[in-house]
Amino acid sequence: MQFQNRYTQVFLAIFYSILLFSFIRLYFYVSYFHYFADLSFYETLQSFFMGWRVDIALIFTFTSLLWLALLLPFKFTLNKTYRTILGTLWGAILGAIIFFNIGDILYFGFVNRHLNNELSLIGNDVGILVDMVVDFYLIQTILGTLFYIGIVYSFYKFFSFDIKNKTIKQREWVNILLLIIIAFIGIRGKIDGISFGTSDAFAVSKVSSGNLALNGFFCFYRGGNTQKVNHSTINSEQATKNVRELLNSQKFEFVNDAYPLMRQSTSKTPNNYNVVIIMIESLSAKYLDALAKNDFKVTPTLDKLAQEGQLFTNFYANGQRSQEGITSVYTGITQPVGFENYGEGLELYNPSYLGDIAKKNGYTTLAMQSSNRGSFRVDKLSSLAGFSDYYGAEDIAHTGTETGNPNYGAWDGDSLRFLSSKLQNIQEPFLSFFFTASTHSPYYSPGAEWEKYPHDTNSENGYLNTLYYVDTQIKEFMESAKKEPWFERTLFIFTADHTNHTELENAKKIHPQNVNLPEFHVPLIIYAPKILTPAQSNIIASHNDILPSIIDILGWSTPFSVIGNSVFDESVQQRFAFVKMGNLIALDNINGSLFYNFKDFISQKGVVSKKDEELLLSIDSFQANLLKTSQWNKKD
Repeated sequence: MQFQNRYTQVFLAIFYSILLFSFIRLYFYVSYFHYFADLSFYETLQSFFMGWRVDIALIFTFTSLLWLALLLPFKFTLNKTYRTILGTLWGAILGAIIFFNIGDILYFGFVNRHLNNELSLIGNDVGILVDMVVDFYLIQTILGTLFYIGIVYSFYKFFSFDIKNKTIKQREWVNILLLIIIAFIGIRGKIDGISFGTSDAFAVSKVSSGNLALNGFFCFYRGGNTQKVNHSTINSEQATKNVRELLNSQKFEFVNDAYPLMRQSTSKTPNNYNVVIIMIESLSAKYLDALAKNDFKVTPTLDKLAQEGQLFTNFYANGQRSQEGITSVYTGITQPVGFENYGEGLELYNPSYLGDIAKKNGYTTLAMQSSNRGSFRVDKLSSLAGFSDYYGAEDIAHTGTETGNPNYGAWDGDSLRFLSSKLQNIQEPFLSFFFTASTHSPYYSPGAEWEKYPHDTNSENGYLNTLYYVDTQIKEFMESAKKEPWFERTLFIFTADHTNHTELENAKKIHPQNVNLPEFHVPLIIYAPKILTPAQSNIIASHNDILPSIIDILGWSTPFSVIGNSVFDESVQQRFAFVKMGNLIALDNINGSLFYNFKDFISQKGVVSKKDEELLLSIDSFQANLLKTSQWNKKD
């Protein structure tokens, strides 16, 4: 094979690069065809077209210097070795981006969104991710690796072919100037304004449209940061006014105008109840029979606790990752798009901390998880949040009848028994936090006695079996707690870090639920039979409301700053959930829900007004502005 000239070779290589990216997007579309079912044929075409803009921006960004080097009007650029080396490098770079995007496609099956800043959170959890890949997508991973090798080899061969016309002309410098202009426009993605970003990729106002156009590498590379994300759509004064009206309550009063979010309980009588928080890994509300009536029959203990305690039917996680759930419970913050993660910089903005406030009110604090101490960085997050004692799988012995080895640290039964032993000798009043792990995919069976369904590590049956196992271990823990002298003075709070996003085999058709944000819908059960009257509440609430709820019911006097309210506060007029989904934010209230991609409002449900749109923008602007100006919370 022989090319007419250098330009023909390079332009065909660019076209080939675009074809490769298009093939990956088509594979993505086919793999999650049901997810994109809400797009019409025309909307799908629009989204694919927008995807080409994304692909061109990436291709031009990472290969334009190479093809400019191949087209420089110098004799040495015609050297076959020179061109082959640069061409192979082109293939290696392009192949690496495509391999990343293949991994992103697999990841999409767990959370229904692209990778953004998750790679910075891997930390000690590389083994967990490897296990997920091996258990769920081993064949795809092998094929992806072979595909990468094939891409590199194809570019090596492509640029090893001879060029027929080897004449170098001085006027080609004009061509180089033109190519630089084209590369610049291609990298930016458009001619005027700020460069093409994730919010520009929505061809229509639907989340699925943006996800089809985008890919993981683009989101990771051009994803939000504090410089790129516009959090100032609503001016500061109006945003402050709107949010303070939203949070208006008879139980809390604003105490410092220099810190507009700071509030304090109006109660003067502390109750000194103990608090036990149990956060269950990946528990969607739809799997709790007391909530969704789907009759899975794997949560009898939680169902009973829901009946005898207070069940909140419209409760939401504020994010889609474990760290986001822990961040909201510990600090009452929905991590702003573009800001650092909690544990990697968000703590520098001086949030209010659950453990720290508890200690200031005379509480003993303890946190633990079933996974290894550093998994999901819960050890660091708990320390920052003021928990004095922290334990992980390295501290927990195997004391149960579970068979085999758990995939993540220790079995939840062993962990709950360890927690029971610690609470037997803890000084009252105390606040403890425990994060489970056994319901994390892949779903390793703890033993046949907990297999209500035919078990498989990547099926819904496997998930249901692990959930049943965790439920039975909670039963054992609660039976042990009832024997303790502190039981009647204790609030038990059960929730989940996020919903179960994993694409599961054998997934059953579930009973429809009247919720606007099902991808965030998790349970909240507060059980305290000697303190709270059993009830079922339909108010909208989220993880951000847990910290103020604890402050309210315990009568703590310490000032705090969170964008949430107590679930026990009947004086609150406006209930809402403000959540984050990758580079999107959303608001759910009594009227409906809507997403915002920092350019347009999308995927609206229910009756959404201009006031609701303004409120969503106000919460985002208010939260981001206070953090950036160090006005979130007054330092001690």
